[in-house]
Amino acid sequence: MTDTFIIGTADGDGNADASHRGGNPGFLRLLSPKLLRWPDYLGNSMFMTLGNLHVDPRCGLLIPDWRTGSTLQLTGTARLNWDESTFAPGAQCSVDFTIDEVVETINGSPLRWGHAEPSPANPPL
Repeated sequence: MTDTFIIGTADGDGNADASHRGGNPGFLRLLSPKLLRWPDYLGNSMFMTLGNLHVDPRCGLLIPDWRTGSTLQLTGTARLNWDESTFAPGAQCSVDFTIDEVVETINGSPLRWGHAEPSPANPPL
């Protein structure tokens, strides 16, 4: 279970943006073999990621495994889910991500880290 990933999006003109998403391990949930969901929390109030997904739902996720150096690269489409019954505590919405393609890179990074202590500021799952 990951505690972090990077999401890449683009605006209507194709200008790319990459943003960090993080939380307690398990905040990124697998709902089915092709569907992920994560809570979206208020960040810097610029709404770059959510705005980009509203205009163009195509996006990519990079999920690092800090212990092994491996990564998962997922491409697909995201849908902003405003149904409050899907929200985690403190979330402003949920994001549902439909997976189109998966690329796993074993030992993609030479760097290794041990288990990280979650921030006490992380919202509960």
